[in-house]
Amino acid sequence: MADSRGRDAEGGPDIPDIEENAVERETRARIERAITRARLVLLWESVWPVLAPLLVLGAFFVAVSWLGLWRVVSDPVRFVILGLFAIAAVYLAVHFFRLAKPARSAALARIEHATGLLHRPATALTDRLAVGNADPAAEALWAAHRTRLLASLDKVRAGIPSPGLARRDPWAIRFLAILLLAVGFVYAGPDRLAMIGEAFRGGEPVAATVARIDAWVTPPAYTGRPPIFLTGEAAKPSGSDYSVPTGSIVTVRTSGARDLSVVSSGQVGEVAAAAVEPDGADAAKGDDQPLERQVTLDTASEVTVRKGDREVMGWRFAVEPDHAPRIEFVRNPVPTRSGALSFTYSLKDDYGVVEARAEIAPVEASGGTGARPLFEAPVVPLSLPQLRTRDGIGETTRDLTSHPWAGARIRITLVARDEAGQEGRSAPLEITLPARRFSNPIARAVVEQRAALAMDANAAPGVGDVLDTLTMAPEDTYDSASIYLALRTAYFRVMRSRGDDDLRAVVDYLWTVALGIEDGDLSLAAQELRAAEEALRQALEDGASDEEIARLTEELRQAMQKFMQALAEQARRNPNMANMPPDPNTQTLRSQDLERMLDQIENLARNGARDAARQMLSELQNMLENLQTGQPMMGNQQQNGEMMQSLNELADMIRRQQELMDRTNRARQGLGENGEPMTAEEMAEALRRLQEQQQSLEQQLSDLMESLDGMGMQPGEGDPLGQAGKSMGRAAGDLGDGRPGSALGNQGEALEALRQGAEGMARQLANNQGPGMNGNPNGHQMPNEDPLGRPQRNVGPDLGTTVKVPDEIDIQRAREILEAIRERLGDATRPVIERDYLERLLDQF
Repeated sequence: MADSRGRDAEGGPDIPDIEENAVERETRARIERAITRARLVLLWESVWPVLAPLLVLGAFFVAVSWLGLWRVVSDPVRFVILGLFAIAAVYLAVHFFRLAKPARSAALARIEHATGLLHRPATALTDRLAVGNADPAAEALWAAHRTRLLASLDKVRAGIPSPGLARRDPWAIRFLAILLLAVGFVYAGPDRLAMIGEAFRGGEPVAATVARIDAWVTPPAYTGRPPIFLTGEAAKPSGSDYSVPTGSIVTVRTSGARDLSVVSSGQVGEVAAAAVEPDGADAAKGDDQPLERQVTLDTASEVTVRKGDREVMGWRFAVEPDHAPRIEFVRNPVPTRSGALSFTYSLKDDYGVVEARAEIAPVEASGGTGARPLFEAPVVPLSLPQLRTRDGIGETTRDLTSHPWAGARIRITLVARDEAGQEGRSAPLEITLPARRFSNPIARAVVEQRAALAMDANAAPGVGDVLDTLTMAPEDTYDSASIYLALRTAYFRVMRSRGDDDLRAVVDYLWTVALGIEDGDLSLAAQELRAAEEALRQALEDGASDEEIARLTEELRQAMQKFMQALAEQARRNPNMANMPPDPNTQTLRSQDLERMLDQIENLARNGARDAARQMLSELQNMLENLQTGQPMMGNQQQNGEMMQSLNELADMIRRQQELMDRTNRARQGLGENGEPMTAEEMAEALRRLQEQQQSLEQQLSDLMESLDGMGMQPGEGDPLGQAGKSMGRAAGDLGDGRPGSALGNQGEALEALRQGAEGMARQLANNQGPGMNGNPNGHQMPNEDPLGRPQRNVGPDLGTTVKVPDEIDIQRAREILEAIRERLGDATRPVIERDYLERLLDQF
């Protein structure tokens, strides 16, 4: 007989210890491990049904917090909801105290059920022999029984947990809790912890948090960039990255919530808070009136709008640095024929150079010990190619022959400034400042005394004595009484001066006297002309009104007429000039040509093309500075005619290549000549015709290149016409293969190479110095050059080698744009930020 009186420490039956072999011991150890697993499974099956409802309840609590429940309910309702959550949590937690540790017998039963054993062999294994312990037969029978039991328990399993949640939650509420938790996690964003905390401290209703938030970035006006809206339909999602120029201002405007704060990370210029002046209905709202806060961005920063410790909105900004402008000499300054100094320089800046100048310093200090100079180092304002030059070449001609340093070694440094106040400087360059050469001995003596007085005010008595000496015998020295009177006036002004200001005026007067003695009225007319040119140039740069431009243009016209009359009078009174043969290196300019240029300058300025007006004024100034009377040379007419014909042919090729590009672009868009969509057959036919025309143009270019080789011309460096021919061939191949997009790129390369070749031909024609040609051995200008050595406007087609003057279509388009901007600016219903932007845009015109 067997019984089950053996118990383990936990009240379950224990397997009795008897002599076992190795197999039986291993089986018994396996059973013990299975019992441990079974007890864990039973523990999970008893704990999970109690724990799951608590977790579902917690998930609901967190989900409704993340979804903003506490912001839309009042405090009494919040207390009620929290109480219900607490009661439910206590009710569910009570079941934990009723849990018991699974017994060994239950684990054995779990094993037998999971393994599918019949007759409870695992439980029977815990039985003990009750009687017959001394009977060998009974013991042998009992051992055989145990062996069979162990053999049947060779493979035992504890099974997987089966808590039966589906039976307990037939409505699948647990999945709803998980779904709400996921949605709330995304909705809450970075404020998840703060929103959970609102359940215990109270959250303000959404309507009270903020009625409206408007935020935008205003880049500095000089960048020309439009504002960036951070809120609204066009804005990126909150927390997005923005790239803005340095110095940009972030403006956050709120209505209905005055306790919001704007927090910035990184280095910022300032954080300002200023209330917008209320008016009308806003004044009656009190605390609901708009409030603006501004942040100036200097480096990468993150700007957030916070309500207490909760983030409402946020943006990250990458700040683009504003580099200092760069200015360099394109070539060394060179004097013009009149002695003025011509500067050519390159300018570069991120957003545009607004001012440039040339600073001049002496290489060696002038004057002796104790000298008192009357004049500081000259500073030469430099003209800009555009109002705000981002990348361009500038030219400026300034007459410095009147400065006391004329003829001395000087050091020139170019300085460029952008609108942010940053300055860039070139490498210094040493030159000799051009000086006016006087042939009249009296004029030369006056200039020498003027220089001595300018370098040292203490030399005034000695200068006065020399001037007095020059006027001792006027009847034997001067043909004109005006010269004598001018010198006596200068003497009395020197001797009666009472300070440095009086002496500076005397220095200026002495220069005028010397010019009058040397050239008569011509030099004075030239001075008036330069002053009128400078006044008009400054007005164009400052954006003066159309009336002011018209007035200054008229003054320049009168000064130019006076200068031309003085020049003609000088030629008439100079017998040597009248008997001289015509100089083949001079260019005849008619007054009608100059008048036409002035009219174009005025028209360009009136229609908004002031950059082109400034360039044309600079060209006019250079022409007048180098003006000399003469007649064109009549040599090499036949060869020049052939070159001119070739240049005209090349200009026609440029026009045809541009037309081919336009038609190819329409074909790429699937549009015909009339702008209507094409079928596949029409597209193929259009590409075939374009290919034939491109091949014809390539052949014409090849014939032209053979003709140029016969004349010994090489148009430009690097064989640009040869490159144009290769690009044309590739474009024709692309059109034949049905690739109009690729053909466009090759056509563009061909067009640019044609223009480079044309410019090279124009230069060779102007200089008449191409290889194998009878060029001027002295390198002087030829008949088709202006006084600066550039092709005349009436020489060959306009290939862009001079100032590009907008045509009537460009001018009309500019006028239409100006009218549209003014119309929008006058619309009072448009937002203030848009009107500010339109004003800045109008300033650029």
